Amino acid sequence: MNWGYVLHAQGIEVISAPGAARGPIVAWGTDPRARFRDTASLWKPDQPIPATTPPQTTARNSTPAKTSPVSATPRPHSR
Repeated sequence: MNWGYVLHAQGIEVISAPGAARGPIVAWGTDPRARFRDTASLWKPDQPIPATTPPQTTARNSTPAKTSPVSATPRPHSR
């Protein structure tokens, strides 16, 4: 097992490879889209959480796509 996790009231503590020092606590409010580094040496209690900000979401077009009009004329049934 390369990683261990300890749940705390304030967040998740990440512990790298067996025998390594304990890691920083990742707060529960951390954006789950953040990109975390997988370098064990960066996961130490005296260092910041090795993560980068999550990618920006693309803005959706606020104008709805144009659709073809629906005909109100009933169609005859084929039998």
